[in-house]
Amino acid sequence: MSTLDIARSDSREVSIHPLAAAGLGAVAFGAAMTAGEVFDLNADTTDVTPVSMGEIALYVALVGAAVALASWLGVRALARGPQALQRTAMGLAIGSVLTFVVFWSGWPMVLGAVATALPFAYRRRVGSFSPAVVVSACAGALSFLAAAVVCVVG
Repeated sequence: MSTLDIARSDSREVSIHPLAAAGLGAVAFGAAMTAGEVFDLNADTTDVTPVSMGEIALYVALVGAAVALASWLGVRALARGPQALQRTAMGLAIGSVLTFVVFWSGWPMVLGAVATALPFAYRRRVGSFSPAVVVSACAGALSFLAAAVVCVVG
């Protein structure tokens, strides 16, 4: 091997920034809620009142708070080591599952999106997925998908 050999780069590996993941979660929440209203898929068909501007502002504020929190936690974890990524991904996944009860707030989708994205940054640093980050990614993704379905038909 000569000194002119070039090492392969791992630049092809996918890793999404926490802010982008949180933003995708927020956009997916908005799309799911809108689809449920526009296509009249919501189960609450009796005594339905139109959504007011105050309600929309509340939704935007709740989702904005979730995006800010999840992004801040994710960026902090990226600045630290793999253990911080693992713990943060697990915490966000647990938070996503626990906030499923209030699916209409958008929190399960935003937290679930970031909990699903952080394990890829972990893999990029360590070289493989740990069981904890696999559980985090699966729990976050399941919570995200379940909340999306409930937002559409809920």
